[in-house]
Amino acid sequence: MTVGKYVLFVLIPLALQTSLFPHLSLFGVIPNLVLVTTICYGLLQGIRPGLYFGLLAGLCLDLASSGILGINITILGLLGFGTGYLERLVFKGYLVIPLCTVLAGTVIAELFSYTILLAFGWRLGFLSFLGATLLPLCLYNLVLTAPVYFGLKKGLDLLDKRRLKVGA
Repeated sequence: MTVGKYVLFVLIPLALQTSLFPHLSLFGVIPNLVLVTTICYGLLQGIRPGLYFGLLAGLCLDLASSGILGINITILGLLGFGTGYLERLVFKGYLVIPLCTVLAGTVIAELFSYTILLAFGWRLGFLSFLGATLLPLCLYNLVLTAPVYFGLKKGLDLLDKRRLKVGA
């Protein structure tokens, strides 16, 4: 596994998430494209690559945002590891598993962030957080899951074919 592959698949979603999607907000939220990509990458590549990808993606997202450093590193690393564990158990052609894991991952990540922000003294009402942030974000992330999953799958297949061609 080369570092270039990680950087390629992290920087493109990060650039889209920080530059394009703020202009395409849905119900006042922007999708977490890096989270969706991390979950899909873990499902396609396995435990160790999913963990490394999640840690790198979380670091890049933390550095690109103005939030508390470490929240995204922790949650994306854990989600990359957890979905990487599922890689051996699922058939990669079906979309149901990525949809379910992105939904669960979004809920887990947002509840984790909510808890950390509360611990640091932020005052956020849970019901307003649920209705104004979590539910629209779940919907937006689910809409993006299919193109991200199948695009990532195609990109990884092309890179593997290219690597085999160069190695032969």
